[in-house]
Amino acid sequence: MKARDFVLEAFHRYGARYVFGNPGTTELPLMDGLAARNDIEYILALHEDIAVGMAAGYAQVTGRPAVVNLHVAPGLAHGLGNLYDAWRAGVPLVVTTGQHDSRLALQEPALAGDLVRMAEPFTKWAYEVRRAQELPLALHRAFKTAMTEPTGPVFLALPSDVMLDEVEGEPWPLTTVVQGGRPEPGIVRRIAEWLVAAERPVLIVGDRAGRTGAIPALVRLADALAIPVYTEHQSSGLGFPSRHPLWFGRCLPNGPFYRRLFADRDVVVWFGVTSQAPLLFDPLPMLPPSTRVVHVDVDPWEIAKNRPADLALQADLAGAAEAIAEAVEARMEADASARARVRERRRAVEGERRRRDRQREEEADAGRTQWPLSSAHVASVLGGLLPEDAIVVDESVTNGRFVHGYLPVSNPRGLIALKGGGLGYGLPAALGAQLAAPGRTVVACIGDGSALYYIQALWTAVKYRLPVRFFIFNNASYMILKGGLKRMGGPAAQQGVYPGMDLIPEVDFVAIARAFGVEALRVEDPADVGTAVARALSADGPVLVDVAIDREVKPYLE
Repeated sequence: MKARDFVLEAFHRYGARYVFGNPGTTELPLMDGLAARNDIEYILALHEDIAVGMAAGYAQVTGRPAVVNLHVAPGLAHGLGNLYDAWRAGVPLVVTTGQHDSRLALQEPALAGDLVRMAEPFTKWAYEVRRAQELPLALHRAFKTAMTEPTGPVFLALPSDVMLDEVEGEPWPLTTVVQGGRPEPGIVRRIAEWLVAAERPVLIVGDRAGRTGAIPALVRLADALAIPVYTEHQSSGLGFPSRHPLWFGRCLPNGPFYRRLFADRDVVVWFGVTSQAPLLFDPLPMLPPSTRVVHVDVDPWEIAKNRPADLALQADLAGAAEAIAEAVEARMEADASARARVRERRRAVEGERRRRDRQREEEADAGRTQWPLSSAHVASVLGGLLPEDAIVVDESVTNGRFVHGYLPVSNPRGLIALKGGGLGYGLPAALGAQLAAPGRTVVACIGDGSALYYIQALWTAVKYRLPVRFFIFNNASYMILKGGLKRMGGPAAQQGVYPGMDLIPEVDFVAIARAFGVEALRVEDPADVGTAVARALSADGPVLVDVAIDREVKPYLE
């Protein structure tokens, strides 16, 4: 068969229902092959980075590799922003690009480039197929590598002449690497011993916990010890149920926060955490030298990457969490003094959580009459009306604490958030999530600056009838940068002048959305928030709500 047909057949057999992309001349062989099939649908985006973001959102909800097809060097360059975010989040993607006919390579045609070197920094494996006979191996390796923990993107360049050549045989059966199993009992016993004996332990959980099925066992562990749980500061997904009484929210990405958190801890457990470095340089250590550190992850590179660990365990995360929880429960059963210590800690920890919940409720209540709108009030109303199985996509940046604090999420694949920090991920990821879960409500909470990176993603929502609810948290600025300057305390903060950070003249999001065919409304009056949220959640198609929020500049990261 033609190589292009072999490629598409491999996509189909390896579970790909869609190819996300924006085609060009070098993709014509693939597009020609798609015309003859009805089992793979091409999803058109108006920019390559939207295609990558959509594929990533789809993969994060399904847990399976998604396929995205880009156009030679400029197309790959356009897609690198969201490829970077997907790489940092460990999203399983198979990224392909068309490449010029290999017989033209020496002549350096327009759009040519070293695609493999471009993709290598942000992929687990990158390769340019040289002969059609390499395709069975290359495609099998790509899908197997993408979906094996630690998961992540892979890259294949597909020259036009290769795609039009002939291939014998069929795609190989896909190998799935089984990574379950129990960790070494000795180190599990030591971890359990330390945790049971600890006076003030704390658990920091990463997004890999949700992705790998470790959350139920982590809940058991936390409940057994009454241990407070925090989520890593840049989490791409759910690490722990947000309404659990032992969950204390996301960490802040700065040294002072961690020093306050760890000041009197005797045991700190990092579990599946990859966001280990603060956003700003801090010369002081995060942890006291007397604190014992336990680090558990599937990837040996991440374990003790930035600071030593007293106990380090590389293991399947679900298996490790179950083994540690069982060992802790067994020790607790045999240790009356430990049970008494945990009862006392539970009263203190759950009391502190109730105090924080009251503060959050008071904050939301205080915003019920605030002009411009309070983000706490908006997020509180939205959280109260969300269906239980809703998928929340967050790229609200400075408003992330409200989104994560007020919107309840308990489904492991019910949260998609910005991991790498490169803006423009949220709108496309929400579309991919909706495509993956057509029966679920997808709510995208996006900052106005983030939304304007790829606002044309709204067109794709209309074309494919994807009923995403877009809430634009609009403060007419790059507020995260203003907050950073205010925290620095230099001339910008003293004069109230923030160069290049105001989105003035203001953008009319309602007009833009309607131009793409999306229902849209703007909310300014706090009394209208509930009606607007209810209207958006009950809409039949995509809808955008432009929320005019508070514009006060606050020091970021405090």
